[in-house]
Amino acid sequence: MNTQEPSHFLDNPPPFHSKLLDYGARPYWSPDGKRIAFVDKAFGDVSEMDFETRQVRQLTHNLGDHHSFLRVLFLPNGDYLLIGPAEYKNDKISRGVESELWIMDRQAKTAPYRLGRAIFEGCGVSTLANRITYAMNGNHDTKLDGGLEHECHVTEIVYDESGRAHLGEDRVIYRATGDVRPEPQDFRHGDSEVIMAEYIGMHSGRNEQTPSGDWKCVVKGVKINTGEVVTYIDENRVHNECEGIFPDHEHICLESSGDVENQYPPVDLWKLKLDGSGRRVRMTQAFDHAPWRTSNSNVSPDGRWLAFMTNKRTDVSGTARGLGLMDLEAWHASEAAQHWEYPRRP
Repeated sequence: MNTQEPSHFLDNPPPFHSKLLDYGARPYWSPDGKRIAFVDKAFGDVSEMDFETRQVRQLTHNLGDHHSFLRVLFLPNGDYLLIGPAEYKNDKISRGVESELWIMDRQAKTAPYRLGRAIFEGCGVSTLANRITYAMNGNHDTKLDGGLEHECHVTEIVYDESGRAHLGEDRVIYRATGDVRPEPQDFRHGDSEVIMAEYIGMHSGRNEQTPSGDWKCVVKGVKINTGEVVTYIDENRVHNECEGIFPDHEHICLESSGDVENQYPPVDLWKLKLDGSGRRVRMTQAFDHAPWRTSNSNVSPDGRWLAFMTNKRTDVSGTARGLGLMDLEAWHASEAAQHWEYPRRP
């Protein structure tokens, strides 16, 4: 019986791809595009890479008592926004119920501290102001009904005279009930719109290879001032999850399982046109390199590079098996970037 671990598909990468690291998850570019922050592993510490030198600096490893983070992002002022539980208990509780927001100073000199709000999954950050968007349900706010009532918020991060961050003005921009779970991802067009993923019929079985029944993940936008909701891609039994907006705000990265109907998880990253047509074009090339997949992408501020995470198709979401890089400038100039597709219709 051959138990040899398959070689990483980025050891012999497809065109436009390269490997950044053999470990790490959920990369995120700094506002100046010079660094990439990431978590070493799910429920682990936070590090960052200097993009020019490729040197890695450990950030939270020797700071404070909390070392169980799932995500790291940057506020536009350079401070780090972290997401994770205060204490790891198990994957389900620590990720879905007790994960919360943390702040760490931009020099990473002092330990991260809690902002006092638990959230569902990820968070979107403005590039214009210290403003974030995220979702909550009854696991995070007792005023909501269990896991069946959901709210999406836009909240300002404010600083007191000592420089300590707090949650400021807060707005609920979207509500959903039932087996529908929204997750805001990015701001768009001067922070007038929030782009979000909405998981439908996937409350159970999200990490199964083939979810049962009717399910999907769709991409929607919510206009903050009016509450108007726009659907950008919607396919039955297909996981289409937005993951990192392009600087032009006309396109967003998409984790899509459209290659195979009624199968989870998505394998590749696509570029989705945010015009309601559902038009998308494949960026990464993991589909032909089983058992690998790509996910959790983030576009550099200048639109030149795509950082992404790699793991295996049978892994639990967020499992860290290395970071990849895609040369978007070279890809955009290639024939591959012209192969646009449209979603399947019912």
